[in-house]
Amino acid sequence: MFDRFSENAFKTLPKMFLFKSNTIYNFSKFLLILLFVYTGTSKLLGHDLFLSQISQIKFLKNIAQPISFLLPLVEIITSIFLAIDQMQRSGLWLAAFLLTIFTIYVAGMLLLKSSLPCTCGAVISSMSWKQHLWFNLFFMLLSWNALLHYYNPANKIISTNKKEVS
Repeated sequence: MFDRFSENAFKTLPKMFLFKSNTIYNFSKFLLILLFVYTGTSKLLGHDLFLSQISQIKFLKNIAQPISFLLPLVEIITSIFLAIDQMQRSGLWLAAFLLTIFTIYVAGMLLLKSSLPCTCGAVISSMSWKQHLWFNLFFMLLSWNALLHYYNPANKIISTNKKEVS
């Protein structure tokens, strides 16, 4: 499904929205890996607190127990996928999807003036909802930009190790 991503889409995107170098792309992947390892690990290490916090969310109350294990595991798996070249595409899609969902959730908290606790873990949970929204927007845009960079045909590495036919 994702292989059918239209290469023509890159012709219509303003050039400023795409990474210019693989160095920036790799640094972006590194930041995403750090983010997901940090948040996933802090949720697992503080599992009881995380479970308590997500149990306060009305629409998650009945499924809080499985979510409390699944979400941090998905975050850690996402970081592993981002680190493995062969799994990079899946990792980028997972990162973009998760960060989009998290950003929508934070925006909803701001719109509803909710006082629910942040379930992100440690340092990130000390942010205000507005700071959290900007933080999530940054990482969401970073992940989508990395995904666009991945699919941009101009960034494909062409192998020079061709086997000669004898």
